[in-house]
Amino acid sequence: MLEITNDIGDIRFSRNVILRIVDDAVETCDGRVTVYNFKGRYKSVMPGHDGVTYLETPEGVDITVYVVIDFGASIRENCGRISAYINENVERVMGERPHNVRIVVTGVQSIEIAKRNIVFNSNPEMDRNQG
Repeated sequence: MLEITNDIGDIRFSRNVILRIVDDAVETCDGRVTVYNFKGRYKSVMPGHDGVTYLETPEGVDITVYVVIDFGASIRENCGRISAYINENVERVMGERPHNVRIVVTGVQSIEIAKRNIVFNSNPEMDRNQG
C-alpha cells in the first residue's frame, strides 16, 4: 500500500503520511486521547510515534494505534472517531482503504495512568479471528 504503481509511474508514501493522519485523527478528540504505548511497570510510558505501527498484508494494510484516554472519556466514541478518520483519510490520500484499523487503549489517565488493554477493531472480522 505504501508503494502504488499506475500508468504514470510509481508512487511511494512515507511512513510519515500515516503518522500525520493518526495525529490529525487524535486531535479530533479534543485532547482527551494521546498516542502512547504504555509498557507496564518498569518501562513506564513511551510517548510519541512508538504508539503507531502498520503492517502490509495481502488483504491490505493493518494500522495499530496505541492510546491513553482520559478518565471519563467514552472509549467507544473516541476509538470510533479515530478509526473512522484514519479509514477515510488513508483512502482519500492513498486511494485504498486499510484492511483494519486497530485502536488499543493501553491506559486510562486520571492522576496516574491505570494500565488497560482494550482493543477496538474497525474490521469486525478481526474480532472473530482473535477469539
